[in-house]
Amino acid sequence: MSLGIVSTRPPQRIPEHLDGADTISYNPSHRIEFKHPAYPDNCNTFLVLAAFDHPNGGLHYSTALIACGVVAGNRWDGYFTATRGGPTLSLLDDELIPCGQLYFYLPGYSYDRIQDSYPITPSFSHWTFPHNNLPVNWRLPPDVSPHNGQVSRSNASLSATIRDGEQCRVSGRKEQSRVAHVVPVEEDVWFHANEMSRYIFDIQRRSRAAFTDVNNLMLLRSDLHTPFDTAKKFVFVPKKPERNLSNMVTHLLSSSAEYGPLYHNTLAYSLDLIPRPYLFARFAWAIFPLVEPFLLHQKPRLLTTISKEQVSPHVYSPEECRDFTIPRNNRSGTGGLKKRPRQPTAGDEGVVDGECTKRLKFLPTESSFSDVEHATEPALKCALFPSEDHASSAATHGTPEAETCVTSVPTNPVAAPEHSDPSLHDDAPSDRDHFSELRERGLQNERQKSDPNDGWIEEVDWAIEVLKHEHSARDMQAWAYVDEARRILGEVDESREWVKDEDPLVPYP
Repeated sequence: MSLGIVSTRPPQRIPEHLDGADTISYNPSHRIEFKHPAYPDNCNTFLVLAAFDHPNGGLHYSTALIACGVVAGNRWDGYFTATRGGPTLSLLDDELIPCGQLYFYLPGYSYDRIQDSYPITPSFSHWTFPHNNLPVNWRLPPDVSPHNGQVSRSNASLSATIRDGEQCRVSGRKEQSRVAHVVPVEEDVWFHANEMSRYIFDIQRRSRAAFTDVNNLMLLRSDLHTPFDTAKKFVFVPKKPERNLSNMVTHLLSSSAEYGPLYHNTLAYSLDLIPRPYLFARFAWAIFPLVEPFLLHQKPRLLTTISKEQVSPHVYSPEECRDFTIPRNNRSGTGGLKKRPRQPTAGDEGVVDGECTKRLKFLPTESSFSDVEHATEPALKCALFPSEDHASSAATHGTPEAETCVTSVPTNPVAAPEHSDPSLHDDAPSDRDHFSELRERGLQNERQKSDPNDGWIEEVDWAIEVLKHEHSARDMQAWAYVDEARRILGEVDESREWVKDEDPLVPYP
């Protein structure tokens, strides 16, 4: 018995958002340049924002004014002029400004000299959050309560899922939605330095776990999570409220052939239960990378920074300005905030009765070598780079590790070479250079493939603090890994306090 022949359907059309499709721009060249009136016109653009709020290119006035105010040190009394020293551009908050260029002024400054004008904040890590001083339109309406009654202290992610109705806050879809952080996790130093934990729902949550509080979580579909975090493609900003709904909308900061038509200026699914300070911090976090061209223009800049070396504001040289564009983990030291090593406690995972039980995934196994004093270079190569063929080198050395290294080399996928690489022998003049290349390659591969946020460095910090109190033979293996990591990091980040010893196998006192 048959029901007939199967029917196929035509290819899926690209999704469309037909409501208001004629109210936005799809042109990536639509943008507005914001200029600092104290600098010459050939080097005074400190911020460029996409202008997709009108078909002919336009930008929401309040969003533009607040973005400039954030970069200028949280000043909400600024104003625009079309020409240097020209009349003030008077617009309502929800009106649109056309594409082109505008000068941003703040009252109380002189613009004849750079030193007498307003300073620019160079990066998010140097920005101070304006507690109790949010722009008026960023404050919650008086009839909206931020209280969230459906919170599980043991599972904040589940609480966020229940609160958001299992729906992505941008698309409204339920499938493939997952929890995203409003203030990014990698900004933990900034988060705690600015006391952002005051806005968490569960006040009993440990300070270090404040990031995982339900108030700093929202649901996003997986394909929107990446552009939200990595590409900083969109933010949530308040715009004209409609139909008695929340006035927070999705606002694109860069062009997108698909996300723009679908989501730009669309009302977000309710964000009223997420504290506005967290949403505002996310807005600022996405804006500051747009300041980098201003810092890279090879001109001195008047900047406001968090620095022990300089009184802020201060005029920084072009070379110093360039340092502010380097990611914090790779910075050699410009007065920025430093990440503190994790202090383990008896209640932490991996510390049981004072013994280190958590093993980093790169840690040598117990069979790698019995004591740090007998660990040779080939053994470390086998432990740190198990995918490399170092068996012949270990055998040539005639060390106790030779057998271990030979057994750790895969036998089926790739056949062992007939002749060992002479550069792996101790008597080869390029041995050290070759080993350095191996270390650097392993470090870069790990960063790019499995840990783009450099979380392994924090684990090494944590391991050091634990191992300072450990003396067993098993933990000496961990010392070997930690000391090797110190040698690797010594080549790429000399600012870290624990990168000191030239000999990688000298344990800490």
